[in-house]
Amino acid sequence: MARCPARRPFPSSFVVPVLLAGLLSPGAIAQTAAPGDPPPVLTLQDCVRLALDSSAGLRTREIERQIAGDNVTEAWGAFLPNLSLSGSYSKSDRTDFDITSPIYGVREVGYPTEEGDTVYIPYDAVIGSRTNDVNVKATSKNWGLAANLNLFDGLANINRLQAARARRDAADHSANYTRELVIQNVAVAYFELLRYLQLKEVAAETRDQAAAELQRTETYFRLGSAAKSDVLQQRVRLEQTRYDLVVAENRVEKAVADLAYAMNQPLTKRLTIDPSPLETALTAEGMSLLVDQPLDDRLDLRSSAAEQQAAEQAAAAAGGAYYPRLDVYSRYSRAYDESPYRFGSQESESWLWGAQISWDIFNRFQNSTARSRARAQARIAAYQHEQANLDAQLEVRQYDIAIREAIERHQLALERITHTEEELRLAQERFRVGAGTQLERITAEVNLAGARADKVQAICDFLIARVRLSRATGRAQAPELSWR
Repeated sequence: MARCPARRPFPSSFVVPVLLAGLLSPGAIAQTAAPGDPPPVLTLQDCVRLALDSSAGLRTREIERQIAGDNVTEAWGAFLPNLSLSGSYSKSDRTDFDITSPIYGVREVGYPTEEGDTVYIPYDAVIGSRTNDVNVKATSKNWGLAANLNLFDGLANINRLQAARARRDAADHSANYTRELVIQNVAVAYFELLRYLQLKEVAAETRDQAAAELQRTETYFRLGSAAKSDVLQQRVRLEQTRYDLVVAENRVEKAVADLAYAMNQPLTKRLTIDPSPLETALTAEGMSLLVDQPLDDRLDLRSSAAEQQAAEQAAAAAGGAYYPRLDVYSRYSRAYDESPYRFGSQESESWLWGAQISWDIFNRFQNSTARSRARAQARIAAYQHEQANLDAQLEVRQYDIAIREAIERHQLALERITHTEEELRLAQERFRVGAGTQLERITAEVNLAGARADKVQAICDFLIARVRLSRATGRAQAPELSWR
């Protein structure tokens, strides 16, 4: 499509009361102006850079990406043995009260000999008892090392690892897509602000024109070539244009707030924004080639595809519970016991190793319901991915149509401006010579203001649709954002 004819140049800059706290981050080229200096110019690239530096949503996605990476590390850990080290130390001092113990003494027993003599042999014997308190002290120290390794679990660990990897990929794509959305939202807010600034300028020009026409009509009235009603009609027209200017100024203030919100910045500084994007040539060349191509590079679709894969792997992991589980284990322990009541040696060590197989035959439908839920989640993820593809294709078509409509509206607005300027000139001339009415002249003024506004609307609609189409296709970026 051929480019549109040259347009009337826009002002070099717009001064906007946009107040942005923390605006001057290291990546921004805008600098704080000293008192009395003109406010710095904030370009679209500056706004995008500031938004990327301070976006809460983007920071959240980065944390989610980190969590997804940690989950992959955790899934890898399932293939390694569990190692545990344990130790204990205990010391006791026990007192048993009123313990009765025997008293031993020496007694002699006489044995007669063959010669008729008696031999006395001494021996220990209980000669009585006593009662006292007994204190027992004991010390126990032991430590051990245990290892356990799963050899087979129905491939559940492998599927969990694949699911974790897929979710990490989804988190990566989601973070990058959030970045694209931040850029798009800032660009849209920036273009909306430029729209209302230009419409405000159109409203100001229309008000000045209405004021000049009122002076001219009052002059004709004093000369007797215009009626009092003509003056009153023109005064009503002037008040209407003043009201339109107030509405335009309010819309500018709202657009300023929207841009500040898109950049995650409070309103704190007065800035000048660059209107150079309004000089963009309106053409669909290059963009139309993207519409019929697959959306394989669109990041949100990649994220939903990864989520679908993760759900499928999770369903496969849930099926691992139906298979037997095989583990091998090993234990080492060393103990030291000073208790007087110990059995065996005071110090000992032991080794233990073996294998264990377990199989859940029936666990109250826990495995079956878990696998059923996982399969249902996989189907939901597949449906969501399918719907996301349909929505993306519709979105691309809508933005492509919006671009083409904006180009045609801009062409029509240029023709209308030429026509209404001539129409206004003729209406003024007819009114001057008494061949026309004041209503015809006011109608021509309204038509000219509407044509100028339509031109601005078409340009901004084109810029916004092009940025959105660039994001929707996942392949191209608008020239205004080519710095990335």
